[in-house]
Amino acid sequence: MSIWPGARILHLVMLLTVLTQQSQVPAQIRPAVAVWAPAANEVLVGSQSGLQVCAWPMLTLQRQVPVEPQQILDLCLAGDQRRLLLTGGTAGESGMLQLLDLQTEQILLTCTPHTDRITQTCWLAADDRIVTASDDGTAAVLDAQSGTLLQRVTLHSRPLLALTCFSDAQAVTAGMDGTIRLWQPQNGQAVRTFDNHTAPITDLLAPEPPADGMPLLYSASRDRTVRLWQPTRGRMVRFARLSSIPQVLLLTSGGDVLLVGCSDGSLLLLHPESLQVLRTEQTGTGGINALLQHPVSGDLLLCTDAGLLRLSRRQLIP
Repeated sequence: MSIWPGARILHLVMLLTVLTQQSQVPAQIRPAVAVWAPAANEVLVGSQSGLQVCAWPMLTLQRQVPVEPQQILDLCLAGDQRRLLLTGGTAGESGMLQLLDLQTEQILLTCTPHTDRITQTCWLAADDRIVTASDDGTAAVLDAQSGTLLQRVTLHSRPLLALTCFSDAQAVTAGMDGTIRLWQPQNGQAVRTFDNHTAPITDLLAPEPPADGMPLLYSASRDRTVRLWQPTRGRMVRFARLSSIPQVLLLTSGGDVLLVGCSDGSLLLLHPESLQVLRTEQTGTGGINALLQHPVSGDLLLCTDAGLLRLSRRQLIP
């Protein structure tokens, strides 16, 4: 069964060249996550030292944004590109969420819906509700205006590391217990469970549905596999076994390449349908924690254990 047209990838050669310029963020800051500012001339970086703003493409530190959680594990922009969710907290004590107005840099909302760190968050389609996943092993659905807890979802036995949402009607969580759970945000009810992975799941990626409308899901795990699913049908399509532990996934803007950032600093380029490894780049930076693609230039930004790194994307089409 064809999921994406295969012809495009056969005509695509993707070269990634490491630039000499790297982040001017202090070396002790280990970036965990990043998102583009609305104009894409800056990047917002979350780390164990709070929220920083860096210039693009020079990656020089511009300023520190005053926010309460000192350890930030996830950032997520609202559809209006003005409100930013930032989550983190204190291990074993509390999970904190703040909502930041990017134009004024004012805090709109602060809440602590979990008893351990909030590892990931996402907006539901209407931007009126927020979904969170936590090290306390639960997910939560919150009102975006008040922070009121609408649903507490307890479907996992261990900390949650990954979260994504297909629509207002479907959320997916995964983590240390090695299972993927598809559930309904409106009532917290489980729909399906996938337990093919044999180790903790590090990331989930739900791309925009293809023309036939069938949702797809990628998962990465410490069992050194990346798997492709049709979650609404309860079907695993295929998997790839890798030489490194995958930590983060990104589908390029054209949908031609699945990028996989690994714990040893390698960046793998996979065919998004067959999951064949097309190319491996060694960045020499330690673990890759997050990947971003610039919306205009197509260049990549890597959040690594050694800091921020920019990679230049050039395409050669015969």
